[in-house]
Amino acid sequence: MGALCLLACAVLHADTVEIKPEPDEVDPTKEGLKLEGKVFRETDEFIFFMVNDDKGTVRIAKSKIKNLEYDINTQTEKLKPDDHAGRYRVGVWAMEKAMYAEASEIFEKLKGQEGPGPDMLKLLGKAYENRQQMDKALENYTDYLKANPQDAETSEKVAELNKVVNPDAVTPGAEKTKPKVVDGLEGDGTWVAENWGIAAKVQFSAEPTTGNKTIAVQTEGGDKDKVAVSRTGQPLDLSESKEMFIRVFHNAPQPIALAIAFVNSQGEFHETKQMRVPPNSWTNVNIRVDGKIFKAQRNNFKDYDLEIEGKQNVKRIAFLVYSQKAFTMYLDGIFFK
Repeated sequence: MGALCLLACAVLHADTVEIKPEPDEVDPTKEGLKLEGKVFRETDEFIFFMVNDDKGTVRIAKSKIKNLEYDINTQTEKLKPDDHAGRYRVGVWAMEKAMYAEASEIFEKLKGQEGPGPDMLKLLGKAYENRQQMDKALENYTDYLKANPQDAETSEKVAELNKVVNPDAVTPGAEKTKPKVVDGLEGDGTWVAENWGIAAKVQFSAEPTTGNKTIAVQTEGGDKDKVAVSRTGQPLDLSESKEMFIRVFHNAPQPIALAIAFVNSQGEFHETKQMRVPPNSWTNVNIRVDGKIFKAQRNNFKDYDLEIEGKQNVKRIAFLVYSQKAFTMYLDGIFFK
C-alpha cells in the first residue's frame, strides 16, 4: 500500500480510485486511500491505472476498489479539436459507464460533424431518456428513425414516448394541440425531381409530434453525376437578401456534396460551390446569395465568379446532390435573410 501512496498525485483532470481499507483497520468505514490518474484499460478482474502524468501504471484488483469515479476530461483532453470520431468514442464510453449527462453533452456538440457513428442519435435519445428528459429523447429517437426506418425497436420506443410527451395527441376525444411551427419554403410550392438527374422521389413530409413540414427526397442511386430536386412557387425577390439558410438531414454512408442553383426568369442556372454535409444528423447550411460566387451558362459553368443575374425575380431553386449512392434526405428551415 505504501508504494501506491507514492504514486498518488493531484492532476487537473483525473479519474479517482478509492481503495478499500485493510481488514485490520480500526475503523473499516473510514475513507480509503485515493489515487488520481486515468483508467486506460479494464478487464473483468482488474483496472489498469495510469498515474504521475501517465508515467506510471498500476494494476488494481476490482475486489480491492471501494469506489471509482470517472472524469470525462481524462478521455478528451488529448484529442485534437477536430477529432470528432474520437469524441464520439468517448461518448460511447460514457454511455457504457452510465455517465448520461456527459455523453449527451458530447453528442450534442457532435451534431452536424463528420466522424460520429450512425447510431449517435439513438444513443443520445437513450441518454436523455435515462435523464428523464423525455421530450429530447423523443426528438432524437425520431431523427434517428429518419435514417433507420427499419429499426422496429426504436419505432416502438418512439410510439411509447409520444404517449408520454404528447398525451393529447393519442387520447381519443382529447383536443389535439401541437406546437406552433413556422415553415419556410419547404412548406409550400411545387417540388419535383428533375429527370436530367438520377431518378428520385420527392414529397412533403410532416413530423407527427409537431406538424413541422419537411421535404423528403429518396433515391436508389444511379449512374448520372447527381440528384436534382427543384422548387417552383411565387417568384422570389432576393435583391436585398444576403444568405440562404437550410437544415439538411441524410443517411448516405458518407458525406454528400450539396450545391444550390438559383434560376432566373430567363431560365439561367446560377450554381454555388459544393458543400459537404455529414450524414445522420441535422446540419445547418448557410449559403451566400450575394457577390460573384456563382457559375452559369454565360461562363460555361467553369468559374465561380458571377453574380445572380435577375436576382429580383428568381423563378426556381434547385438542390443538387452530387452522389450516385442511395440515400434519403430531408430539407427543412429554408429561409432567406
